[in-house]
Amino acid sequence: MQTDEEHNGSIPRVILIAEGHDALQDSLKDLVITELADTRVLTVRSGQEAVKLCQTSRPAAVILDVDLPELNGVEVIRKIHESQPDTPIILIHEEDSTEYRISAIAAGARGYVTKQRIAVELVPVLKMMLTPGSR
Repeated sequence: MQTDEEHNGSIPRVILIAEGHDALQDSLKDLVITELADTRVLTVRSGQEAVKLCQTSRPAAVILDVDLPELNGVEVIRKIHESQPDTPIILIHEEDSTEYRISAIAAGARGYVTKQRIAVELVPVLKMMLTPGSR
């Protein structure tokens, strides 16, 4: 039996979500799958897992919480960009912190979205980052 991917001849892009809270992780996954066609979502709960999975899965983009066990989001961005500097990363945080925003962008993030604005800002930012030539 063929899957839709085999039938269409397309391979789904992979989006990695690193979020330590189960409910938010599930919501982010549902949002991405609903809004972005041909997308496969991988999820992890710690910074160390995010770095390791990025090395093996080469995601098209990463959605990353600041507050992760083992390594915080800014440290994860630095580690991912050591080996994959072109991987687009969106950092999500509880508050609109200038300090975290500056640290995230300096480390290599391309987007910063507060958790209160995820429903309206995450998908447009993600789509923009996944559009060829938008770097």
